[in-house]
Amino acid sequence: MCTILVLHRLHPEWPVVVAANRDEFFARTARPPAERGRAADGTAIVAGTDVKQGGTWLGVTGGGTFAAITNQRDWDPPAPRPESRGQIVHDALAAGSPAAIDAHLEGLVPGKTLPFNLLYGDAERLTVAYGRDDGIERVELAPGIHVLANDRIGAPTMPKTAWLAERVAPLVELPWAELRPALESILGDDTVPPAEAVAAPPPGARFGADLVRRLQALCIRTPEYGTVSASLLALSPNGVGEYRYADGPPADVPFVDVPVPGVAG
Repeated sequence: MCTILVLHRLHPEWPVVVAANRDEFFARTARPPAERGRAADGTAIVAGTDVKQGGTWLGVTGGGTFAAITNQRDWDPPAPRPESRGQIVHDALAAGSPAAIDAHLEGLVPGKTLPFNLLYGDAERLTVAYGRDDGIERVELAPGIHVLANDRIGAPTMPKTAWLAERVAPLVELPWAELRPALESILGDDTVPPAEAVAAPPPGARFGADLVRRLQALCIRTPEYGTVSASLLALSPNGVGEYRYADGPPADVPFVDVPVPGVAG
């Protein structure tokens, strides 16, 4: 998952709204969201499945806890690690609550996975965990608009995050019947920013300047890599109000409803 937008305690109907695009190599297949066992509170875990490693990039529990992950961009080729970052998301959902996820993260051994950024929470609380080789830093986020890509929230290396937040800001109080299609449309925007808006990669980086610029589109399109799916969540204190999923670039593939046992009314 490469871009995750969260409206935290801003919308009048849903305390948490999540709109996210997953970017991946097209050759790496995945299965759409479905039930994947039970969380510690007994509610269902609903998440997609990365076929290669078995983990997931985003999911929810019937109790209303969500978790989603992004890779931390590294200019050098990554060294192999013994565990997949996608397993972190599944294990977080299995913990069943934000407090239980906190405790789970405290027990993780740094360096077993490649660096990651994990966003998780429920209708009351939102936290981002930055996992690096030297440890995991957790930051509780205040109410507001938060956008996480492949670096820390607010990192200048990810200009699309500021652009997305600015674009969504005037929409946050729209009725859900209007906000939902607006967010789905925004997730499909494949506009590539101008070269002057994106910092050039450092010398010797594995990404060239043109690719770095293309990766700052919200919906990424390159021959081998791009946006492969999109998700939209609405959470309430009672659980998951809506879970919608596009199994492909959201400009090309319609969103469909994903059933979550215990859907909030």
